[in-house]
Amino acid sequence: MLLEPSLSEQDKAVCLAYWAFTEPGSWTHKVAEIGSSNQVLRTVKEASRAALLTCVCPECGGPTTVATRSEMAALGLWHADRFPFEEVASSSSCAECREAAAALELQEQQRAHDEEQKAAQERVQAASAWVAEHSNHPFPDEFPTVPDALALLTMIDIMERTERDTFGPINTGKYTLGLSHSADIETLCRLHGQRWLAPALPATISNFAFNEDNTVRGVYVDQVPWRLAHALGDDTPRARQQAAETATHLLLRRPSRLRDTVMELEATTALAYLDGLLDRSYDEPPVPEHRRQEAYETFHEALINGFNLRQLVAVAWMAASSSVAWGQRTPGLKPGSVSAACVTNVDRRIGVAHDRPVPEYDLPNWVSLPATHATAQRLLKQHEAVAGVLNQFRSLRQSITARDVEELEHGDGGMAHLDPSWGESAVVFALITPDGQLSFQSKVPSAMRDTISCEGAAVDRVILHEPRTIHAYVGELLTPTPENDNPVANETLRLLDCYDGPFRGTVAFFSVSARSNLPQSLDSQQQELLTLAHQIAQSRTQLSTSHV
Repeated sequence: MLLEPSLSEQDKAVCLAYWAFTEPGSWTHKVAEIGSSNQVLRTVKEASRAALLTCVCPECGGPTTVATRSEMAALGLWHADRFPFEEVASSSSCAECREAAAALELQEQQRAHDEEQKAAQERVQAASAWVAEHSNHPFPDEFPTVPDALALLTMIDIMERTERDTFGPINTGKYTLGLSHSADIETLCRLHGQRWLAPALPATISNFAFNEDNTVRGVYVDQVPWRLAHALGDDTPRARQQAAETATHLLLRRPSRLRDTVMELEATTALAYLDGLLDRSYDEPPVPEHRRQEAYETFHEALINGFNLRQLVAVAWMAASSSVAWGQRTPGLKPGSVSAACVTNVDRRIGVAHDRPVPEYDLPNWVSLPATHATAQRLLKQHEAVAGVLNQFRSLRQSITARDVEELEHGDGGMAHLDPSWGESAVVFALITPDGQLSFQSKVPSAMRDTISCEGAAVDRVILHEPRTIHAYVGELLTPTPENDNPVANETLRLLDCYDGPFRGTVAFFSVSARSNLPQSLDSQQQELLTLAHQIAQSRTQLSTSHV
């Protein structure tokens, strides 16, 4: 028995009486005979321990110690027939070893906690640096595809409406931009890779994937908000305007692909409506996987042949109703048979509907069109508003370009240096002012330049590529203000294949020849071309403004 050195004689007597035994398993005194049970146990636990000399610790080899009779009994050895009289290893570690192990485990937990905290701090710093690094990325040098540009424009529209500088995260939205959530993730990945978008804060380290050295491997696209690329400008409203103008112009040049995208979105929505109808109204599973492509193609072909989405909703409703009725009349059908029959019924009803009126049903509130659908419809309306004028513009531009090539081939091919001194003969040129108005004026070239520089701008020349015989003077270093914005002139320049800018202030257009870059008068064809371009640009700008 082990006793505390400072133990009083009275407490020592209590401990000796407590641990006294006649043989293993038989205690000399009951606890109640020694004194108050609580007092006796408190004294024994604080002042003594019993050591079993023949039952040694498997860790340190020392005798096993216990603090109470209950702990002794728990060893399973405190019995005359089982008590070892030769040294045996205990089934458990001694108290000292257990305390040491507990302390070691606590230290290990603390070390692991410290390492985790350090790793978390490193990841926070790495994630912040990774996000901040996007501010150094260069200007986008690649145009997005039509669906991606449509998504970009839609995101900008949403940021404008919500008066926010960021869009997303998309995993919290109740809608999709495009065909599906997974398609939206792929779109954001491409726009990020092309440097049109950058991840933004707030974000947590759980939104990022890390390498083993805690550097950032990537970001979970649907878990973070997104902003326009830093290279587009720190002035967020102007950056949105510039990106929106670029995306709009790109999309308006591809109306056929835009229409195809609209039909893809509507066919996908019609299929989603059919799935929801089967589930909500008839407790049937969605269209089975092996027939989903067929269903999509059936809806898509119907749209190509002149059906609209509201008619497809009506067809889907009637097809589902008749298929469910067939299923109720036909016993023993396999699960999914009714849903598969819907696809056949949709195809049949569309086939017979070509020669008769088709009702139109609205989409219910539990299914919605992708957000890019409204943007695409607006752009198609914008395109149709100027389609005739746009065809005239393209035809005339081709004619002028062919004429310029012919003049260049028959000329001496010499090109004068830009802006040498020239005579003071008046030339006819075009002006587009910030209020969007086009006018043709006749002044000497120096006065034409003064028209631009009088607004406090340095004058720069823009060389257009098609037609090459039209150049423009633009103002540089103008203070960005709403009064200096000139969206009509910028859209006119984009129609003439100039994607620099955006430029501010008044813009002047003048003619040059194949043999000299000296400003000359615009001829009648060039004036007509600029008039058509201005008309298209003005119409597009007005439609965009009315949308916002």
